[in-house]
Amino acid sequence: MTTTTRISDGFVPDVWYNWMAKDTTEKTSLFTSGIIRTSAELAASLAGGGRTFNMPFWKDMSDDEPGIASDDPAVESVPEKLSSGKDIVRRQVRTHSISTADLTPVLTGGDPMGRMRQAFARFWERHFQRTLVKHLTGVFADNVANDSSDMVNDISNDSAATATAAELISAEAIIDTEHTMGDSFDAFTTVAMHSDVYKRLSKLNLIDFIPDSEGRTRFTMYQGKRVIVDDACRKQVAGTDTTNRNKYSTYLMAEGAAAWAEVPTATPAEVKREPAQGNGMGVETLYNRRQYVMHIPGIKWTDSSVAGEFPSYADLANAANHDRVYVERKQIPIAELITNG
Repeated sequence: MTTTTRISDGFVPDVWYNWMAKDTTEKTSLFTSGIIRTSAELAASLAGGGRTFNMPFWKDMSDDEPGIASDDPAVESVPEKLSSGKDIVRRQVRTHSISTADLTPVLTGGDPMGRMRQAFARFWERHFQRTLVKHLTGVFADNVANDSSDMVNDISNDSAATATAAELISAEAIIDTEHTMGDSFDAFTTVAMHSDVYKRLSKLNLIDFIPDSEGRTRFTMYQGKRVIVDDACRKQVAGTDTTNRNKYSTYLMAEGAAAWAEVPTATPAEVKREPAQGNGMGVETLYNRRQYVMHIPGIKWTDSSVAGEFPSYADLANAANHDRVYVERKQIPIAELITNG
């Protein structure tokens, strides 16, 4: 009979490290890239009431041929009149809440409420980025439906055959998309794309890396434009959104092409305790509220198809809720390139 104490004779405890915060890997590069500018005018509108805000503007003079000078007193110059238009912006108010039982940190040794407070900032940033992408989806859908696709270069195909080079991202495809702006093609400062599209551009050796002044950060560039690689860029998945092939949207935008403003709600955040819940142990809920405007100047919000008090993602992506009021294409420095990769 053995008298040696073995491992099986004792209790081997599980060893746990301290609780770690596991953030989502979803990026928000598109929203934070600088294509969105803060608007004091929109902030002032948000501070008042109403679901939508009217932003009137004067249109430019025509390009009619000037009159020819004459010495005939009977020939008089006919003055031109200025006409106006109206851009319309939509208020958004969104809420989110998360709760934890008071017994949870007692038994786990973690701090779920502290973690929830930390996570909210990133949660909202991801929401704002999705809002921007849905806005762009709706704006470009309206452009295809009502403005002869003059802001969209769609070279994709949904054929069952393998995609050809002409249907994939390329230098030529980007140049063609830039030139939807005519001689204002150089207005674009940023090109945002899905990582699948970026991979192909990299294989074509079309990506440059430029260090900052201190040599610590490398900026990804394409033909002098900053490249934003973000899988939030629209991807239409084969078998779900399309029949045979994935389709990708690559966005070309000028700096400040989208306008943004945020004004706090009356109570931006608060904590509610329910002492009776958990059989008297208690439950705590953290509420967050954000009020903001995101807008592509020159594309008015029509509010023609909104189910709730404020637009959902589906409402934002609906072409029926957008209408271009800036007649000249060059006044709206955004473009979409649609490819199969």
